[in-house]
Amino acid sequence: MNKKVTIWNLFSILILAFFALFILYPLFLILYKSVIAGDTGAFSLQYFAHFFAKRFYWGTMVNSLKVTVVSTFLAAALGLPMAYLMGRLKIRGSSFLNILIVISYLSPPFIGAYAWIQLLGRNGVITHFLNSTFGFHFGGVYGFAGIVLVFTLQSFPLVFIYVSGALKSLDNSLNEAAESLGCGRMGRIFKIIIPLVMPTLLASSMLVFMRVFADFGTPMLIGEGYKTLPVLIYNQFMGEVGGDDGFAAAICCIVIGLTIVMFFVQRFLANRNTYAMNALKPMVAEQAKGMKNILAHLWVYAVVGLAVLPQAVVIYTSFLASNGGQVFTGGFALQSYEATLFAKDNDVIWHTYFLGLCAICIVLVLGVLIAYLSVRKKNPLNSALDVITMFPFIIPGSVLGISFVFAFNKSPLILTGTALYLLPSAVCLIRFGLLRRFWEISAPPLRKRPYPLAHQK
Repeated sequence: MNKKVTIWNLFSILILAFFALFILYPLFLILYKSVIAGDTGAFSLQYFAHFFAKRFYWGTMVNSLKVTVVSTFLAAALGLPMAYLMGRLKIRGSSFLNILIVISYLSPPFIGAYAWIQLLGRNGVITHFLNSTFGFHFGGVYGFAGIVLVFTLQSFPLVFIYVSGALKSLDNSLNEAAESLGCGRMGRIFKIIIPLVMPTLLASSMLVFMRVFADFGTPMLIGEGYKTLPVLIYNQFMGEVGGDDGFAAAICCIVIGLTIVMFFVQRFLANRNTYAMNALKPMVAEQAKGMKNILAHLWVYAVVGLAVLPQAVVIYTSFLASNGGQVFTGGFALQSYEATLFAKDNDVIWHTYFLGLCAICIVLVLGVLIAYLSVRKKNPLNSALDVITMFPFIIPGSVLGISFVFAFNKSPLILTGTALYLLPSAVCLIRFGLLRRFWEISAPPLRKRPYPLAHQK
C-alpha cells in the first residue's frame, strides 16, 4: 500500500478482474452446482456418488483416459522420429513437407473424423474395396480404434514442431564425443538425444493430452457407442430427456481434477529433466545413402501422406457434382461452393472469421501484457495473475463453455445467445500460458547498462 500506483499495477488489476469474472466466477458456479442437491438445495455429494456408482458413467472416464494416453503415446512415437529424421537427414522436399505437417495440424479434428468416415466408414471407399476385393468383413473405423487414429494423425505435428525446435538448439559436439567413445547410433539416440529433448517432449505431449482429452467433435462423430467424458457432459447438459445440470457440473469437476493432476505430473517430470543448452555446433542434415536413404524417405512420405489425407479427401469431395444432397452424380462442379458462399443464410461463415479475428486481437494484447507482467514485473499481484491465467490451459474447453452458460444466462449479465458470449469464450480458450512460457523461455534477462567511464565521477 505504501508503493506508488503505476500503470503496470492498473493493468494487473484490470486483467485480474477480467479473469475473475470470466474464469473464477464460472468455475465457482460449476463447483457450487456440483455439491448442491437439486431438490433440497442442501450440501450433498449425491452427484459424485451417482457417477461412481454406475459403470456406464465411470466407464466413460476410463474410455477418455485410454483414448488420451494411447493417442498421446502414439503421437509422441510418430513426432519424435519424424523430427529426428528430418533434422538429421536430407529429405527431398523437406520444406514442403513441413508446410503439409503444419496444415494437417491446423485443421479441426472433426474434419479428420469426417474424412476417415468417407474412407473407412461402413460405406467408405477403402472399406468397399477391401470387402469386395479380398472378401473381408470390415465394419468401419468406428469406436476406440477410429478415435485413436484421428487423434494420433492430428496431434503428432505438435510434437514434431516442438521437438524440431529443440533439436536445433542441441549441440552436435555431444554426439561426436559419444561416437568417439564407441557409442553406436542407437545408443546416442537413447542416451543423448532423447534425454536432452525430454523436457520439450513432455511439454508437447502435455499439449496433446489436453487437446485429446477435451475434444468433443471426434468422439461424437466416429465414436458411436464408445463414449468419452466430453460427450457425456454434453448429453447430460443438453439432453432433452434426462438432462441434469447438477450432474453435468459434477462431471465437469471430475474432468478438472483429472486435468489438474496430469498437469502437475507433467510439470514435476519436466522440472526433473531440465537442461539449458546453446548450440555451439548445431545438428546439420546429412545425405544418407543406399537403403537407409530409401527407408527414411518412405517413412517420412508415408506419415505426411496419412496426415494430410483427410484434407485431401475433403478438398476432392468439395468439387464433386451432386444432386443437391448427399448423393454424388459423377463429374466435378462448383455447385457446393456456390450453395455455400451465395446462400441466403451463410452468416455462419462471416461470424466464424469475424469472431476469430476479434478473439485473436484481444488474445495478442492480453497475452503480451500477461507475459510481460509475469516475467518482468514480479510481485504478489502478478504472481496470482500468473496462476489464474494457467487455468484456461488446464481446463478443457467444453467445461469452460458449460460454466459460461451457468454464469451468464441470467441477469445482471446475460451473454448466452449473443456474439459477446463467444468472444470471452474464445479468448479464454486460447492458452495464455503458452504466450507467457514463450516469453519466459525466449526473452533474455534484462540488465542495466552501465554508464560509460567518461560519465562516471
